[in-house]
Amino acid sequence: MSYLIQYATEADAPALARINTQSFQNRRLLAEVFPQTSASTLQDYKAIVAMKHLANPQMHVLKVTDGEIAGYARWLIPEALGFGQTLPVLSEQAALAAKDPVPFAPRPMNEDIYSAFKGLLEAARKRHTTDQDMVLDLLGTLPAYQGRGVGSALLNWGTQKADAWKKRIYLEATPEGESIYRKHGWKPVEVLTMDFAPFGGVGGETFLVMIRDPVS
Repeated sequence: MSYLIQYATEADAPALARINTQSFQNRRLLAEVFPQTSASTLQDYKAIVAMKHLANPQMHVLKVTDGEIAGYARWLIPEALGFGQTLPVLSEQAALAAKDPVPFAPRPMNEDIYSAFKGLLEAARKRHTTDQDMVLDLLGTLPAYQGRGVGSALLNWGTQKADAWKKRIYLEATPEGESIYRKHGWKPVEVLTMDFAPFGGVGGETFLVMIRDPVS
């Protein structure tokens, strides 16, 4: 099935947040960072976080609509590659949130886990990327649409550009997502593991750093 891919707007933020929370609802990270937060409150916060990405000139926030927004992706394309975009117009309130969403986060919040996890990902990106690499920052689909080609459509949007430009693509994948990324040409290069216990949490998370080389 062929899906129409469009740039997301401020009005799409609640739908993007819904996809984000439902796609990763089985991961421990959000529950550890926001231990007493309801799903609806967390979704409201994720909608605010979306403003930060929409306001980033290097971040291409794309959606697939099939009666509703079924999936979305965040593609980071460095300015060095010369692929510009027209940023969505944000309201005054959204523009304010885009500068720093963290003050809007629900409380209580385990800021130690949040900071440690953010640092873990940032360090991995520094090790494995240059300003010539694209980054798949996030890919999510509603559970009802998984396995129906939505994710593949969003992946093809970026991989076709990377192949044309002869550029690599970096991502941090959950173990559940590894198979679809392998199918589209990514290979694992490092395993990232975080133990929540030293920061007052329970359990941990594992992510796979994966890189896709361009295909001729």
